[in-house]
Amino acid sequence: MAMLFGAWPFLLAQPVADSIPATKVRDIMDVLAGDSLRGRGNGSADLLKAGEFIIREFQEAGLQSLPGLYSLFHSFHPFGGPKNNVRDKLEWNGKSLRENDFLYLPASPGMYSPRQLTDFTVIQVDSFTKNLLPRFANADKDLLIWCLSPEKNGLELEELSMPSGKSKNARLIVYATTPPDSLRLTAMETYFRQVEYNIIGILPGRARPTECIVFSAHYDHEGTVRKGKDTIMNGANDNASGTTALLMLARYFALRNDNERTLIFCAFAGEEVGLKGSTELAKLLNPEKIKAGINLEMLGVPQYGKKRVFITGERYSSLPDLLSKQLKAAGLKVIREPDEEKMLFMRSDNYPFVDKGIPFHTIMASDDDDPCYHRPCDEVKRIDIPNLTAIIRAIATASRSLINGEETPGEVIKP
Repeated sequence: MAMLFGAWPFLLAQPVADSIPATKVRDIMDVLAGDSLRGRGNGSADLLKAGEFIIREFQEAGLQSLPGLYSLFHSFHPFGGPKNNVRDKLEWNGKSLRENDFLYLPASPGMYSPRQLTDFTVIQVDSFTKNLLPRFANADKDLLIWCLSPEKNGLELEELSMPSGKSKNARLIVYATTPPDSLRLTAMETYFRQVEYNIIGILPGRARPTECIVFSAHYDHEGTVRKGKDTIMNGANDNASGTTALLMLARYFALRNDNERTLIFCAFAGEEVGLKGSTELAKLLNPEKIKAGINLEMLGVPQYGKKRVFITGERYSSLPDLLSKQLKAAGLKVIREPDEEKMLFMRSDNYPFVDKGIPFHTIMASDDDDPCYHRPCDEVKRIDIPNLTAIIRAIATASRSLINGEETPGEVIKP
């Protein structure tokens, strides 16, 4: 994998405090937990808006898309659905094309208005080659890339190499035996009514690119309630705080640009409806390549005291002990998990990866005994920004040995 940036020695010399400023932490919290996102409920346009904000932050940091995905968005259906659930329908010269004869890559995800031939600049190619999509990713206009008679050694649509990062344009790739006189491309409402999006970005490793460390947080919450003076479940602590930490860590490590292992940053949807997003990503990733994972949850309220955190599932792998030592050295006090009977280890987004044999644990500063847990009073004004910032800085420092390949936790024991 290619390096993202050149050598920036002045950034490497910056202390962690300068790279993770409290002002930026506050700005992100204000957006994610603001009333304008109306609680980031699953299945809502508000959650998609939150996802688009996270995408912009990842792109600004320089993160790449996960190989094999069209973009930083990873779509999934949280409640299942028929296997033949089709996202797009294409009529070509008045006839419907088969799903495997075309591929539509919009510039942004979600429902779109019907499109026709005049919306595209037509480009005819002789075959589908590996660099076809990256080659046209930054064109100023939306493109229809049409192949009439693929060469014998040409690729199938599903074999095309997906470009990293954001595309400036939409691309419609079609194999058809007749030239286009007319077309109509429509989004299937039955698909988009059910779809959710994880946001995934990577920083390729320098020396060990096939070894990965995952950082994650869920960005969905409970949306709105029907009755009451305040109907918006802002979810500031749960889990705008964890998502803010995720974005700040991505920004920090991208600026340093010295990670030996590949870093995967995941913002999950579907946590509040049963760990759906993390479950889908766990199916996608190769567990043999994931050396460890750190999930970030409810870090904004110092329920057990300032600069105090706990790590779930302490007895199930050596990762909590490894992290505890480093977090303490970075200025935090790591307490024992307050109540193992709450089963937080199995109720958080780390667990689908544990189920695949990956040492993956959650760092928390509060739990569901917080009086505003899943209530409208979980707002930004409760968040201790200086304390949250201190926790993020400590996690950035504490994870260095994992990121550089100096330490690797042992096998995880499934509960």
